[in-house]
Amino acid sequence: MTTEPDDPFEAALAALLAPLAQAMVARGLTLGTANEALKKALLEAALATSEGKVSDSKASLLTGIHRKDIKRLRAEKTEAPPRRSVNSAALVLSYWATAPEYQDTDGHPRDLPRSGSKTAPGFDELVKQTRADMAPGTVLQALLDQGSVEQREDGTLRLLTHTLLPAAGSAEQVAAYQATLSAHLAAATQNLLAGNGDPRHFDRAVRYSHLSPASVEKLHQLSAQKAQALLEEINAEARALQEQEAESSFDGRFVLGAYILPSPGGTSEEEEET
Repeated sequence: MTTEPDDPFEAALAALLAPLAQAMVARGLTLGTANEALKKALLEAALATSEGKVSDSKASLLTGIHRKDIKRLRAEKTEAPPRRSVNSAALVLSYWATAPEYQDTDGHPRDLPRSGSKTAPGFDELVKQTRADMAPGTVLQALLDQGSVEQREDGTLRLLTHTLLPAAGSAEQVAAYQATLSAHLAAATQNLLAGNGDPRHFDRAVRYSHLSPASVEKLHQLSAQKAQALLEEINAEARALQEQEAESSFDGRFVLGAYILPSPGGTSEEEEET
C-alpha cells in the first residue's frame, strides 16, 4: 500500500508564517486574532474560487471552518480599515521628485512655498495635482513627521528624500507593510496556481551564501543603488503616463517592488546555496 507524499506547501506555509508570527508577537497579537483573520481569508477564498452559489456546508467542507462560524462571518459586515496618509504622501513625493514643473534648471526638486503663485505652483497645488485623498495639511504633517520634508527658516519646504520611510512601528508603516507584502504574495500565489501555458508574473531573486561580511555589504550597497535607480525610473514613467491619461476612466493598476535581505552572520537552512 502506498501513500501520497506530503504536500510541500505545508512546509512552505510554516516558513511563510514565521516572519508574520514574529511581527504578531512583537505587536502583542495572539492566536485568537490570527485565527479569526485566517477564517475570514479562507472563507473569502472559497467564495471567490467556487462557481455558483456556495452553501454554508460547502464552504465548511472547503475550508474546515465550522458551519456556525461560516454563518457568523457571512453575516458580519467588514468595515473598511481607516485611511492612512502613506499612499497620499508617497504620491506627493513621487510628483515632487519627477514632475518637470517641480524641478529646477538642474533637474532637482525645487523648494516649494506652501501656496503657489501664478508663475510657480506650491505644495498645496502639488497635493491637489496628485489627486491625493488627504488634505494638503495632513499630508505635509505626515511628511514632516517622517523626515521626508523639512521646513526652512523662510517658510519654504524642501524635499529631503525621494522615498517614503514611515516611522518604525507607525500606522503608516503597517499600511506600507500590508500593501507591499500583499502585492508580492498575490503575484507569487498566482504564479503558484497558474496552469500550463498560463502567463506568469515576473518574480525572481538572487541568493548567495558563504560570503564574508564585507562581500555581503558590497552586494547590499550595489543592490540598493541599482534598485533605487530602477524604482525612480519606473516612477517617473508611470507618473508621466498617468498625467497623459488623467481625464480617462481607466482603472488599471501596476506594482513594482524590490527587497534586499543581507545576512552578514550566516544563512538559514532554508536558503539555497550557490
